[in-house]
Amino acid sequence: IKDVVIKAGGGADGIHCLGSCTIQGVKWADVCEDAATMKGGSGKTMNVVGGSAYKASDKVFQHNGIGSTIKIAGFAADTIGKLYRPCGNCSSNGGPRKVVISSTKLANVSASVVGINTNFGDTATITGLQIKGYKSGSPKVCVAYKGVQSGSESSQIGEQWNTSNCIVKTSNVTSY
Repeated sequence: IKDVVIKAGGGADGIHCLGSCTIQGVKWADVCEDAATMKGGSGKTMNVVGGSAYKASDKVFQHNGIGSTIKIAGFAADTIGKLYRPCGNCSSNGGPRKVVISSTKLANVSASVVGINTNFGDTATITGLQIKGYKSGSPKVCVAYKGVQSGSESSQIGEQWNTSNCIVKTSNVTSY
């Protein structure tokens, strides 16, 4: 999908990527549930190139497809809970899931930039991230969770830097 504006109230559960896909230059004026969800499985990639999202009370990108990757480059978001989160309590949960974020600009992040399930081998690689008014720890950049099967909630382990799961250095995150 390319160069589409999804107006407020028109996004419902967002775009669902069932295999490999590219979402280029898409603007979500007011994210309803999620802007986009990766459902594709092993070896599949969802490429998000450019575009923007506004007013995502929870997350912008949901990642359900086990063994797949989401790549986010040149994206912007404002007034969001999280930019990215894999399923923390799906009925057939597992991993690994990978996210690669580069040259992305965020403002007004209320929870964290990324949440990953480290016990499933999820990884987040982050470079060139700009966060409006960022200062160390606010917002959290890469938060580790312990993913679970359905019926309970995943538990937060905490923010991580430069680990095998959270592949991000403090120098990769700047304020604007």
